[in-house]
Amino acid sequence: MKRFLLILITIISSLPMWAAEEAGAPVKIWTYPTVYRASDQVTWYFDMTDTKFTPGVDLFIWTWAPSEPDAGNWESSSDFAKLTYEGDNIYSFTFVPADYYGVSAELIDANDDVFWGRLKTKDGGVQSDVFQVATTHLDWQGFINSGEAVKSYPEKFLMNEPFSILVDISKFTFNGVVGELKNLEWQSINFHSGLDDWSILQEVQAWIPKQVEKTKLTHVEGDIYRMDMIPMDYYGVESDYEAENIQWLITTVQPDWVGTGDGPTLKAAVAVPYPDPTMSFFPQKFCALDILSLIRRYNGKTDGELTYIITAGSKIISGTMTGNRDKREATIDLQKELKGTDVSSIKVTITNINSVVVTETTLPLVSQTEITYE
Repeated sequence: MKRFLLILITIISSLPMWAAEEAGAPVKIWTYPTVYRASDQVTWYFDMTDTKFTPGVDLFIWTWAPSEPDAGNWESSSDFAKLTYEGDNIYSFTFVPADYYGVSAELIDANDDVFWGRLKTKDGGVQSDVFQVATTHLDWQGFINSGEAVKSYPEKFLMNEPFSILVDISKFTFNGVVGELKNLEWQSINFHSGLDDWSILQEVQAWIPKQVEKTKLTHVEGDIYRMDMIPMDYYGVESDYEAENIQWLITTVQPDWVGTGDGPTLKAAVAVPYPDPTMSFFPQKFCALDILSLIRRYNGKTDGELTYIITAGSKIISGTMTGNRDKREATIDLQKELKGTDVSSIKVTITNINSVVVTETTLPLVSQTEITYE
């Protein structure tokens, strides 16, 4: 029944939007923190690469479940619904779900449901596909009921992506005693850690307030605390640093350390870097009677739609290369386009959506007198 109602809500909410241009779906959606309750502040991130939105254009969120905060303003979105452009086609929206939707956190969490929405231009002329962002209440409940003292989300971290660690202090071993943290008085619980077997440290230095704040765990509810980070930023390493693990322990500040408890080793996931762009032509040798294909794979994140210009003497041939970031291509019938011209080579110039030249080369044409037919 709930699924039917959500589908019905989605259809109804889409009725005034049919005239909008469809821009496509977000390539990826993620949150920071990775686990949160409806009463927590969270940032949603949307990667809009390969959509029809112009990079950097103002985008607004239009959402209708569990409520419709900007109802009636499709043609002029409210300022409170505006996203922040982070660069590289990535947008963010920071909010407290319970406050934004005007629905109690208990009700949102109890439904274990998803948030529904679209991204759109202010006037509603261009809109994304419908997206869903799942609530993470089930993750919370699963951890609380698991009997575990520590759990990370995701299980293995990537250096440049959000990473959260939940700690149940009632089950955590501190000073050799399970649950000892509940029996002590302290100003804060802190995360003392290092990348790759303590080789790159982020220490709890109790005499430096800024460092105490940086390493402090967030109290969420009851006995549950959380540490959030993007490891690359948190440890101050370069973007190409490949870590293997995080070693860590918990200490408390009151005003100095009053004990420690070791946490399990956190392991890194294997990051697969996106390949560098490549340009190819098919066939590799061709004449003015051939059909030529331009193929560019693994385009830059902000390249977007590619435009080609072929210069053959005084003849100019232009068009767009269709596809997505992984592969964009175009096919040109040279026999048709070069009819009546006499050239020995063509110049190919390809520019991205920002009019930046990504490929420029001159290709020789095989003389028709050299063509043999078997």
